[in-house]
Amino acid sequence: MDSKKHIFFGGLNELRAIAAFSVIMHHIELFKYRDKLASLFDSKYTAYFIEHLGKNGVHLFFVLSGFLITYLLLSEKKKNNRIDFKKFYLRRIFRIWPLYYIIFLISFILIPILVNSFTLFSNTSSYYSLVISLSDYDLKTILLYALFLPNVALHQGKVIVGASQSWSVGVEEQFYIIWPLIVSFFSRKIIAVVFGAILITFIMINFKFYNSIFSTIAAIIPFEYMAIGSLGGYFYSEYSDFITKYTKSRFIYIAALLLIGFFITVPVFKLYIQNLILGFIFLLLILISINQYNPLNFRNKYFSYLGNISYGIYMYHPFVMFLLFPIFYKILAFYNNIFAFNIGIYIGIPALTVFISYISFTYIEKRFIKIKDSKFKTL
Repeated sequence: MDSKKHIFFGGLNELRAIAAFSVIMHHIELFKYRDKLASLFDSKYTAYFIEHLGKNGVHLFFVLSGFLITYLLLSEKKKNNRIDFKKFYLRRIFRIWPLYYIIFLISFILIPILVNSFTLFSNTSSYYSLVISLSDYDLKTILLYALFLPNVALHQGKVIVGASQSWSVGVEEQFYIIWPLIVSFFSRKIIAVVFGAILITFIMINFKFYNSIFSTIAAIIPFEYMAIGSLGGYFYSEYSDFITKYTKSRFIYIAALLLIGFFITVPVFKLYIQNLILGFIFLLLILISINQYNPLNFRNKYFSYLGNISYGIYMYHPFVMFLLFPIFYKILAFYNNIFAFNIGIYIGIPALTVFISYISFTYIEKRFIKIKDSKFKTL
């Protein structure tokens, strides 16, 4: 971390890239499964891994956000004795909103036009049936997505091709609204207790200690993963030397990777408990990954760049799947070769997604990032 210029943690972009591609892999296999093609969902050896891989990738994003945002807010409060809410929210707006609304327009306008204009898209029955279902494109659904409540829409069963993955962006936005208020209001002495209380409250809700209204809220906004990350952000802010000392061990790094590998492939506990355990191990991995003194830490300039554009990778990949799956269906029908089909899908979808994300980041998102960094910096 170079504290002289700005706060930057090495290793986090690599984790973002891995999380984004985990989601892509999950969605590819889910698409194949829904369209009755051979899928990793069909094998008892891979079904658990692939079924939960997407959510695990999203949970890693959530824990990472909780860690980073909390650390930055605490650093700002320590430096300036206050949180500049206006600048914080404007930074989030300039980073999140432009791409979000591009995806919104693609999903609600471009995709329906394409489906109704080209018979090619009827080859993919799972996507086609969703797009032609006009009930999912009602005014209420449009407003929920437009107002950054896609998680609410998805909870109500409103699946919009190209946009439903944005449910997690909705959760992040709701987290960004609430967390600065919490960090600003509570003193450093008790803020860790507050984060812990939030975590315990959500756990209790999920174990049905409260009524169904709270259960619904907890299902829509799974803040427990942000709370896990926030505890890490707080303790790293207060005890970075201690944490750095004990996370530079090769053994701890290897143990964290082995534990993650085990828990994402083998069901041991009830799913919710296993997800929480993974959340804490993800936090440990984050703390290890930012430690420049750990000799085994994964650093790669290509993965770092992919992590830098991972927001685009995450948001554009369903649209790319919508475009490419019908084409490869035609190829499969012609050659009757499932092996060639899978090679094409696993090369074509990530490659085109990265290309579109690169174009989007370079020519659209970067313009807003420059405004964010030049006008609304606080550290």
